[in-house]
Amino acid sequence: MNLRTKVATTAAAAALSFAGVLGSAGQSFAATNGQQIHFHDTSGLVYSIRIQGYNQNGDAVSGCFGTPSKDTWIGGWWWKGEAEVTFYKNNSCSFATYYGDTTAWVPASQSGDWTTVSS
Repeated sequence: MNLRTKVATTAAAAALSFAGVLGSAGQSFAATNGQQIHFHDTSGLVYSIRIQGYNQNGDAVSGCFGTPSKDTWIGGWWWKGEAEVTFYKNNSCSFATYYGDTTAWVPASQSGDWTTVSS
């Protein structure tokens, strides 16, 4: 195999790999049946949050998530409709460190994948 053939083969393989990643990402449809939560800690005191609500399938779900920085993106969990978000001053959603709560409305569809909730 000469150098020109090797370069062409390598370029074709790279293009196919890139196309495969784009095709499997699924992000173009992500915002049509629920959103992921972007939590913004305005107080600087919140170290975990519990989100209770409904997922993209309409099932009631709840999860505790660490919020190690002022902005935390909670990926992999999709919400829609009303979601109750409770704030805690420790990293384990312990009621002993309850800080506050809010009710967020998470649209089923929007132009992006993230709905921001603030403390």
